[in-house]
Amino acid sequence: MRTKSFLLALTLCLLCLVSSASAVLPEVTERGIITALDAENGTMTILPDARYACNYSATPSCRWEAMNESVEIGGTVPDSEVFSVFEVGDTVALTAMGVHGVSGGVGGGRWITVGKLVASEGTWYATEIVGDPGALPISLVGDYAVTYEAVQDCANWTGSVCPATAMNVTILSEGVTVFEDLVEPGEELMYNGRNDNSSISVTFLRGEASSFCCTDLPVVPPGPQPVSAFLVHVDPPIGFEAENISTPTTVPITTAVPSSSNALLVSLAAGLLGCATVFRRR
Repeated sequence: MRTKSFLLALTLCLLCLVSSASAVLPEVTERGIITALDAENGTMTILPDARYACNYSATPSCRWEAMNESVEIGGTVPDSEVFSVFEVGDTVALTAMGVHGVSGGVGGGRWITVGKLVASEGTWYATEIVGDPGALPISLVGDYAVTYEAVQDCANWTGSVCPATAMNVTILSEGVTVFEDLVEPGEELMYNGRNDNSSISVTFLRGEASSFCCTDLPVVPPGPQPVSAFLVHVDPPIGFEAENISTPTTVPITTAVPSSSNALLVSLAAGLLGCATVFRRR
């Protein structure tokens, strides 16, 4: 009987995931130079020179591809912290969700994450991130990484998303978990336990979670994927040498953003794992 109940619940969860996956909005990641910051209107404009694209029939499957023609694009920033962290002239990678920005840069697009970039030995790394780190296909400098899992507030769901009351945040150093904790909006985690003068700080600003696996809800209508906002800062280790490069020769694959043709499968798998977590906690 318990097995039948589990299979029924799993089937229902899969059905809700199919609805969720069908509503995933496209995400586009580009790299370029900041040309304008408008704190009053909450927008940022960049002049891009490359776009991150995935082709799963090629090796490597995801890479930066130079843009033959480049015009300024703009969009709404993920958080006002952008105006404290970034300056005109910074090299950045940004991911937009939904409608992309327009030439001239005001309105239309929504940046969900912005990363400040440095290069070393032909590879780009991020030293600062404002927005959703999971949407940025760039490794953090110093071989750090951040993962997170939202704590759902199912009582206040709105369509396909609900607020995240907190985040289970994990900090990894050289592939090993070194710090994890439950943080609420405004709280910060910091790790500086390596003997190379490097450090990482992660502040949870606000977040969303998927409402498709909340229990006791009516049928959830299709809608966009959840997006969260963090402030991530990394001090590079001693000996890290930044350089000026125009095109990276190495592509970080581990944090690759899926192309629109594969986004549905990735979202389905991610949602299934989330449902499995719900089952385990009961």
